[in-house]
Amino acid sequence: MGAYAGVATNLLRSGARAGSIIVWIGGPVTNGGGASTGSKRMSSIASRDLGLTEKNYAAASVTVSNGLVTRCHAARDDTSYDHAQVAYVVLAGGLQDPVSALATVIAKTRDAINECRKAFPAARIIWAAGPGSLAGMNDTQLTDTTTIVSAILGQARQAGALAVNLRTVLGTDTSMQSSGILPNDTGHEALAEAIVDAVRDDQGEPVDQPITPTRTYSSGLNDWASRQVEATRKREAEKREANRPTGTELGGVTQKLDELTQQQGVQQVLLEQQQDELDAHQRELEQQQQKLQSQQNQLTKHQNELEAQQKSLKSAQDAIKDAQEQLKKVVGDQGDQVNNLQEVSDRLSQVTTDLQNTTSKLQTIENTVNSNLRMRVLQIETWLENNTTFSPWGG
Repeated sequence: MGAYAGVATNLLRSGARAGSIIVWIGGPVTNGGGASTGSKRMSSIASRDLGLTEKNYAAASVTVSNGLVTRCHAARDDTSYDHAQVAYVVLAGGLQDPVSALATVIAKTRDAINECRKAFPAARIIWAAGPGSLAGMNDTQLTDTTTIVSAILGQARQAGALAVNLRTVLGTDTSMQSSGILPNDTGHEALAEAIVDAVRDDQGEPVDQPITPTRTYSSGLNDWASRQVEATRKREAEKREANRPTGTELGGVTQKLDELTQQQGVQQVLLEQQQDELDAHQRELEQQQQKLQSQQNQLTKHQNELEAQQKSLKSAQDAIKDAQEQLKKVVGDQGDQVNNLQEVSDRLSQVTTDLQNTTSKLQTIENTVNSNLRMRVLQIETWLENNTTFSPWGG
């Protein structure tokens, strides 16, 4: 297969890898979205072409900023095969991540690489950024996906992973689109071809084709001085020819310049987002300062009210103190009267006691008199009953 259009080759090749397994981790495209059958999805086609056994941990809902690292953990935790036999781990995604999540995308890209390196230490990590169709995207979306993919590729290169730009493979060609970003069978095949080409290129060694000097110099002069001048010119010409960059070197310089340009674009977006965040924080800080000033004003008002209340309370306390002094004086003047009243009260109590004693004695006398009187009356009544003739004079 020839290098697919739009996919830059990697200048630092890692050589062939031992192992018989290739692991795929990504979102809807890696999961086979848009393909008529599972065997026609990008990952299955590329795995067959590379002669490797496919292990696919992609999920339709996964994006780089949300879920990719979790799928890396799923691959890590699968102990149904020997992880030492994994030759390649392909991480894929990027077209569905919003540019507002750029910082998160950068962090998650690094995290995914680190997690896969720990889980599959012998494997070559491949970052296939931006697989899918661009058809139907507006200018803003196209610009945003460029920024996201550039950020992913930059992080992949820094981490020593094989960086493959799949964003331009399908482009806006609707003949390779199923719906949205999902490719049809033809699109999946094109993406698989681009990945296989990148892996094949990574397995080989860079070959420079040195350019053999073809310029010749001749002179009609045969003397020694002329020959020396001619020899000097020839050496200088050969030196310039030998120092002229080869095609591979020029390609490498161009690629590096493109990468630097992409990273500058990513940094510019990050700076703009950080500036927006700073502006938002500044506005929030100003609002908080306004609230703080309002609270400070209210506190000052409350303090003034409290001082006024404290003054009123002081006046009331002074008035109470004066009243207490006056009351104390009145109570002091009435002390003697209270003592006199106490003596009178004691005397009245004694008189009351004496009256009670006298009353008790009188009651006793009354009871005795009443008893004697009743006896006399009873005797008279008895006598009258027994003596019908009344003789008042005893006759």
